[in-house]
Amino acid sequence: MLTRLRLPSSLTPRRREPAPGPLAARLHEAYARLAADLPDEYPAAALADAEAAVAELGSDPFAVGRDGIETERVDLREIPFVTIDPDGATDLDQAMHLETLDTAEGQAAFRVRYAIADVGRFITPGGPLDAETHARGQTIYLPDRRIPLHPEVISEGAASLLPGEDRAAYVFTVELAADGTIVSQDLMRAVVRSRAQLDYDTVQADADAGRPLPEAMAALPAIGAALQADEVARGGIDLAIPDQEVTETNGDYTLAYRPRQGIEDDNAQISLLAGRVAADLMLRAGHGVLRTMPRPDEETIEAFLAIVTGLGFDAAAPYQDVIRSIGHQERNPRALAVHYASPSLFRGAGYTLIGAETGEDELLQAAVGAPYAHTTAPLRRLVDRYVLPIAEAACREGDAPAWALDGLAELPEVMKETGRLAGQIDKQVIEYTEAILLAERTGEVFDGVVVGSRTTKDGTALVEVHVPEPAVVVWAAGEAPVGDPVQIRLRSAEPETGTLLFDVVA
Repeated sequence: MLTRLRLPSSLTPRRREPAPGPLAARLHEAYARLAADLPDEYPAAALADAEAAVAELGSDPFAVGRDGIETERVDLREIPFVTIDPDGATDLDQAMHLETLDTAEGQAAFRVRYAIADVGRFITPGGPLDAETHARGQTIYLPDRRIPLHPEVISEGAASLLPGEDRAAYVFTVELAADGTIVSQDLMRAVVRSRAQLDYDTVQADADAGRPLPEAMAALPAIGAALQADEVARGGIDLAIPDQEVTETNGDYTLAYRPRQGIEDDNAQISLLAGRVAADLMLRAGHGVLRTMPRPDEETIEAFLAIVTGLGFDAAAPYQDVIRSIGHQERNPRALAVHYASPSLFRGAGYTLIGAETGEDELLQAAVGAPYAHTTAPLRRLVDRYVLPIAEAACREGDAPAWALDGLAELPEVMKETGRLAGQIDKQVIEYTEAILLAERTGEVFDGVVVGSRTTKDGTALVEVHVPEPAVVVWAAGEAPVGDPVQIRLRSAEPETGTLLFDVVA
């Protein structure tokens, strides 16, 4: 159950400049230790390869790229795309343009255009840069730095969908009915120009205040609601686990939960839509790679619903309806505990190659409720660079590039190993941050709710406790039923190892 950790602006340096204060220094030192064995600097040959590609192609988005794909690009620069990302982001993978259509009943009600950065045109198959991206697999994020998949000259420059710049992109065009079902779909290579770089917090504040959203995304709340309705009909569920964030009040720092905002949920639905379209196109072609996850078995569902019942909620419904009914934006600690327990429903996520012997259930992404492909983050994830050209070729009933098809076999293992590393880093970041922020609170007692239990090999009984303030989920020595409120005392905190030890208070 991992969350993305956010730091306040006073602790989030730009370009790794040191932030002031002893606590900030301890946090940055801990993150530096976690990053010590990661490939921070790009190898000289790969960096030179990237810089040469940018010098060759960066000024002409219509030129044939180093990936050898010669399909002509459609000029879509007159469409006023916009991007929306966390504040300060510079590796911009996606841009959108949304429309509400004035059509008769039963016809398309919305049009979604979703542009995805074409990073593949800067990469020579088999070249030094290609080899390094396969070694890295994906961008790894720490709160104060990132270990990028691609050199910044590409990921934050020539390939990023920055405002006012002409950029090569793959563009999904999807028309939707009022109920969120797909009426038509298309994927093409194009040149686009973003008009504005927006951020979630500002757009959400405008929406909450009743101010009009930018025209290019004014339809986002309506489209998001339609797509969420279709998700319900498919049996999907969005596990919107709240982020943990370090908050500051009068110089004191603590951890708090940050529920996902409505605009973020709506934007996530647009990304999921593109992933479903890409999956459908590849399935029709009979080759490609999907992001898959099996349905939970009955035993797993029963165990989750037992936790829900123990936390005081009605569990007499399918698990998807139970999660939705509780609402992920509630600040009730028991409600948050349900959402932190919900990932137990979905284990075994991976990447599956499309093939003749692949069964229908093996192609499903259970949380999405449909076949799905990672396709919207090619600047940050290797597999997306393969999905885009394969799906685009399938859309025009053409031949996918040989390098993309030939490279499919190794992708599942590459993404599995690099994903394991990224998950391990995420977990350690949370542990180190918690230990540093709680180091001065040894002996204090905290209120929480029990969400799980286990017994160690040496017979020690442990309970998993969701603590709303500070926002942590920890194991404590002792016994208590799932769902019960409990008090736990911090026995020790070791910032050097990220270790916290708690005991249940009798």
